[in-house]
Amino acid sequence: MIYTILSSREAQEWITEQRKLCVKQFNVSVVIDVLRATSTVITALSNGARSVIPVSNIEEALELKHRHPEYIIAGERGGQRIEGFQLGNSPTEYAEAVVRDKTIVLTTSNGTNAIIHASNLAERVLIASFLNLTTVVHELAGYDSSTNIAIVCAGNNGEISYEDTQVAGAIISKLTKNRAHYLSDSSKIAMKLWHALKKPNFSGEHAKKLSQLGFDKDLELCQKVDYMPILAELMDCKIIKVE
Repeated sequence: MIYTILSSREAQEWITEQRKLCVKQFNVSVVIDVLRATSTVITALSNGARSVIPVSNIEEALELKHRHPEYIIAGERGGQRIEGFQLGNSPTEYAEAVVRDKTIVLTTSNGTNAIIHASNLAERVLIASFLNLTTVVHELAGYDSSTNIAIVCAGNNGEISYEDTQVAGAIISKLTKNRAHYLSDSSKIAMKLWHALKKPNFSGEHAKKLSQLGFDKDLELCQKVDYMPILAELMDCKIIKVE
């Protein structure tokens, strides 16, 4: 089964229900916050970062920085870099010269919470964006159709994200090309959207906001399909590049 969770709010509702069962309902989850957290994570790891630690709030990030001064603290609120942090959430900031061999602590408005939620839903958590789309699909293709897969879209402040849903649809479309999977209604909606568009279309509310804030280069980069074909996975609270 492939179930698509369309926002962090919905993911939290799943977690509440799951706790009653005392078991994780999904074998593997895939987290998407294409604008911009998961695109930023993929960029950082592709450019040689040792790991990315997702945290829920600013206080956690500052505490980790206090205990590990060598860490880079990064993140945004309202799309803008958090005051006093070394990096924001723009993937264009994560150049090799900045991040190689570094551990990055990241907190964002939507994406990092979605990653943490996914770790409570599934035994395994993968990180997806358009940048590493096919690599994620190839990894998922190693599972048979009886596997329970959750695609977790971060959404935008609790609401559905047009752009995240496109990435979910692209994953589902590729994954079901050669093997039948049972799809939830939300997965069918995402796939139908992708079939209609056939390529990234960043015209949703969050994309418009980022453009207004001056992040047009981010929008351009985050639409590049398979530009950074790496596999990234959350392991022991850190996201690492899987060789």
